[in-house]
Amino acid sequence: MDGDAPALDGSGMPEREISGADAPAGAGERTGIAALVDSQGGKAVRYLGVSGFNVVGHQALLFLANSVWGWTGGWANLFAASVMSIPAYLLSRRWVWQVDGKHDFRAEVLPFWVIALAGLVVSTALAAAAQALFGAGLAVNLASLVGYFIVWVAKFFLLGRIFNRSS
Repeated sequence: MDGDAPALDGSGMPEREISGADAPAGAGERTGIAALVDSQGGKAVRYLGVSGFNVVGHQALLFLANSVWGWTGGWANLFAASVMSIPAYLLSRRWVWQVDGKHDFRAEVLPFWVIALAGLVVSTALAAAAQALFGAGLAVNLASLVGYFIVWVAKFFLLGRIFNRSS
């Protein structure tokens, strides 16, 4: 092998030495998903815990209203989402983002409810589409969960902006 051949990195690609103005800011630091986990890890775990609590509570209330009280699925889902949005807001604000003090209706409460409503709308629309395509059953439940999951991911980042701005 020629002595002038470039050294190879672990992937078999030639190593490049980047220095000076070409070096990215924070060179040597983790990037991408690893950096996100490093910067948001504790919040993400707490958010996951609050979300788990909210899903269990929502499902319990949905079952109670639909199966015990005899409400239609739509009204039962609206009821469960509305009730569970209160502890979801309070737990997210205090435990996930560790914000305390006075609640700001315009900067915190209203945006939180708008995001919660978006989850309800997307979830209900996907559930209705699944019912139309596949009939009642597991497809409807899965579609509803997918709708909530789509909004859930976006909600983590939006709530971070809302609660970090207001603290």
